[in-house]
Amino acid sequence: MEFPEAQDFEASKLGTKSYWDTVYDRENDNFQEIGDIGEIWFGEDSVEKMVDWVAEHVSDPNTRIIDLGCGNGHLLLELSNEGFKNLHGIDYSESAITLAKSVAKDRELEWIQYDAVDFLSNPDWFQEQYQIVLDKGTYDAISLHPDQVQAKKEGVDGPREKYVESVHRMIDPNGLFLITSCNWTKEELIENFKQYFTFHSSVKYPVFQFGGQSGSTICTIAFSPIQIA
Repeated sequence: MEFPEAQDFEASKLGTKSYWDTVYDRENDNFQEIGDIGEIWFGEDSVEKMVDWVAEHVSDPNTRIIDLGCGNGHLLLELSNEGFKNLHGIDYSESAITLAKSVAKDRELEWIQYDAVDFLSNPDWFQEQYQIVLDKGTYDAISLHPDQVQAKKEGVDGPREKYVESVHRMIDPNGLFLITSCNWTKEELIENFKQYFTFHSSVKYPVFQFGGQSGSTICTIAFSPIQIA
């Protein structure tokens, strides 16, 4: 699967596991010292909109929901407040999972499942497909991985391509995939995922005007999986 030239990003430390391990090591220390759970990526508003979307589209509280790159687990904590009972968060940073488990324990929500998983390296890690798959910033980070640049030079699948395939593998055929991004537009996400997903719906954000152009700083898009023989 190939992406257009205009959609290539320069490699960044934000795409590396070592960077996030360092971030979450520091946030673990902060949580132990002052009870601060750490940064809410993209802000509270994006979390509220994702939670509202799930609450609107999912009626069964036992629906299997997974958060990819869960970080401190904040998104799942908010979903638990809405009554959802089957929540799973994964992150390739063990330090992030340590923080998420600590926060959940502090809030007496230890039943939320958290695991350290690198689903790009191990696409068949799960035991049962998920009905709702969530991503808030993980695809953005993966898009910045240094391996993406090298993969393009070699003409092979990189982390971005593996991500799309892996998400499709783990989602139930009748499930939904909700992704929030600050690096990609709605149109770009639809293009990037079109081999495995079709557009389902989008979440509205405030629109800004600048230089005769309009847009928003982030976008949240829902997709339905395509059935592939």
